[in-house]
Amino acid sequence: MRSSRIRRLGWIGLLVAALSLVVVAGVDDGGLETDAERVQRLSESYACPQCRGQSVAESNAAVAATIRQFISDQVTAGATDTEIRDDLLRAYDARILLNPPAEGITALVWVLPVVLVIVGAMGVAAAVTRNRGTTREPSDEDRRLVASAREGRG
Repeated sequence: MRSSRIRRLGWIGLLVAALSLVVVAGVDDGGLETDAERVQRLSESYACPQCRGQSVAESNAAVAATIRQFISDQVTAGATDTEIRDDLLRAYDARILLNPPAEGITALVWVLPVVLVIVGAMGVAAAVTRNRGTTREPSDEDRRLVASAREGRG
């Protein structure tokens, strides 16, 4: 009884630690970023309209160079990330976004993996705890099978 309580507390502690790491990783911005770092981050978050699957930062296409220069000019001018995003969306439509917005049907892209992990963890927990602590006495049929197996060996 006591060991199962300790084990349960251990699992709860592990879960709290894992969730804490996820929260810290999602919130920690690493401090202030320079304009060059901001331009790089923004360039990595937009897709090259001409290249399939490449970010503006990775692409060598002329349109990607134009977008990188636009981002750099806007950062220098003091535009916010939202203002830059809105300008790029007006010019290139939603295909410019590497990460789809978490709204409408595209929200499934963000929510479904989390739901699957939670359901999987619940399934594993249920499977692990299903037969814990239950002891069954062998039936007469079980005893006969064991006895016949022993006779066959000897």
